[in-house]
Amino acid sequence: MDCNKAFRKVFFELVKLFWFPISVFIVHFFLSSFVLGIYSLLPWLDMPVHFLGGLSIAYSIMLLLFYLQNENIINSLDTLIMLILIFSLAVTAAVFWEFAEFLVDQLFGMNTQLSLSDTISDLFMGVLGGFTMTIYYGSNSIKK
Repeated sequence: MDCNKAFRKVFFELVKLFWFPISVFIVHFFLSSFVLGIYSLLPWLDMPVHFLGGLSIAYSIMLLLFYLQNENIINSLDTLIMLILIFSLAVTAAVFWEFAEFLVDQLFGMNTQLSLSDTISDLFMGVLGGFTMTIYYGSNSIKK
């Protein structure tokens, strides 16, 4: 397989695995003050979007780990290791999301982080979304 075909295959696999967080990001972008300004009218809407962000990242991480195992890129993981990886990587993504918001504010003079309270609640909702998906996966794994 030539390099171009291999790149396309990997690219489309990643898009299939990460369609959910990509969709949440697009919704967040359009709801934010950048485009529609919905958050200024309905500020509470920011919380469920951050929850969905954490949930979607955890979901995609779970799919990625399954994909890597099925392709024999990594060995089969114990359920507890899967749970730890899903949760910790989702939390890490939530932290980096807030870092990105901070950088956007600093570099472009925007105001995506309204206050420390807003930032902490965003982080909390992202972590809660990741935790929810982790518990969902864990409870389904125990049933099997």
